[in-house]
Amino acid sequence: MKLTTTENNEIQLEEVFNSIILKTADGEEMAICMRDTGFEFKYQGEWYFAKQGQVMPFHKSVRGNYLVDQTPQVDSDNAVSNGG
Repeated sequence: MKLTTTENNEIQLEEVFNSIILKTADGEEMAICMRDTGFEFKYQGEWYFAKQGQVMPFHKSVRGNYLVDQTPQVDSDNAVSNGG
């Protein structure tokens, strides 16, 4: 992880591949980490991913496990699915 500051004195983190957790005094939490492309974050116990301008919830299998491929796919009929 690289830590720098911007010209506006904002904290800038790069190469954050392990989650960072932000926690309020009331115990509310938000976790965020980077992937090769995009971000993953957890808010109020639910995981989401953000990539190419879209934010989507992670999908779970019938067993309740998070599915790895979250990238929206276009099939031969140009219909979009969510990778699961």
